[in-house]
Amino acid sequence: MIKKVIKGKHVGQWKVRIQPVDKATGKRISFPVQYANSKKEAIKLERNLWAEYEDGLNFSDGKVSFAKAFQKYVDRRANTISPVTLKSWQESANDFNTYFGNTQINKVTTQLVSDYAHEYVEKNQVTVSRSSTIAKRLVHMRNFFKSIEGKVVKENPVPEGALKLFFKQSDFTVPKEWYIFSSNELDEIRNLIEKDLQHSSVMNVGSKLAILIESYTGMRIGELQALKFNNVVYEDSAWTFRINDSWSDYTNSLTGALKARPKGYSRTLLPLPKDVIDLVRQYETKQKDFIKKHDLENPLNLVFINLHDYKAAANDQPIRQKSVNMMLKNICDKLNIQAGDKQLSMYSFRHTICTNLANTPGMSYPWAAEKMGHSLQMFMNTYVGVDPNMNEKMNKLWVS
Repeated sequence: MIKKVIKGKHVGQWKVRIQPVDKATGKRISFPVQYANSKKEAIKLERNLWAEYEDGLNFSDGKVSFAKAFQKYVDRRANTISPVTLKSWQESANDFNTYFGNTQINKVTTQLVSDYAHEYVEKNQVTVSRSSTIAKRLVHMRNFFKSIEGKVVKENPVPEGALKLFFKQSDFTVPKEWYIFSSNELDEIRNLIEKDLQHSSVMNVGSKLAILIESYTGMRIGELQALKFNNVVYEDSAWTFRINDSWSDYTNSLTGALKARPKGYSRTLLPLPKDVIDLVRQYETKQKDFIKKHDLENPLNLVFINLHDYKAAANDQPIRQKSVNMMLKNICDKLNIQAGDKQLSMYSFRHTICTNLANTPGMSYPWAAEKMGHSLQMFMNTYVGVDPNMNEKMNKLWVS
């Protein structure tokens, strides 16, 4: 029912109300009355209310099981999120089902959520930080309640910044920092790889070439795995790659899009030296000869198709992330690059490149963020670290 309000505090607005019939009991289900500012908005709101009802959830009184409602919420999102993200949401759904059981939506209070968070940390002996599993669980729960806030619950029982409210400062663990390569270390890595590539067999070129390209571009490892020979472009007087796809080791398939971007969206990476592009072209020729000789195929035109594993190659799979990280570890060991208590993997290149971009005088941060595939805020908040070279300069400046 849609009706214009002619008196009262909602005068001038459009009243929207639906009263579906429960198929099991034959009784009318009373959904909460809502209001819209125009008839057009009211019609849209009424459709959304019926859609919610047809999804099988009666949000009118909050007596639905929270765990079951959350599972349906996850199921509805399944086709709109990546398989890896869906896996994380499903793990939350499973955990909520175990802890909350048949607890009704309207019985989930902030105190109950806090109790759950503390029990989860204690039972699983996990750390508390913004990137921790419990942080993800609380974000998932908050998003669910946000979708029904004002309909079923007056306010979200999962407060914003829940971790800080639920836990003492002493409960938090300082997240392990990522290792950032110095300019000298980047040069050493690149020189060693370029020297090795002169005498490496075609089977051993892939991982080394991947590390070399990553040291210049800082692209996500999944984007690197999905790199194709026809991604090479010459734009704005520079050689680079234009990418539009990513690989998932979890699903063993291409995702069909870049992270957090619609299908069809593409971006160019940071410029690469011409001699690196030449190495890619040389490898393309050697790879084709190898594939032909061993009766293999590369229909996806992948740069880093897995030549070490014929079964993987036959299934159009690239080199695994684990293999490339192991190669990087071997290279760092040879060069005596030690990370200490910091994390060192292919992801370190991404942090390094972003840090260098942020510390380059006159750099356009929006341009840099676009090259790295992030929003400006994410670029600044997540990836801008302390440049080792800049740190040394500042130390000298201070003591002088």
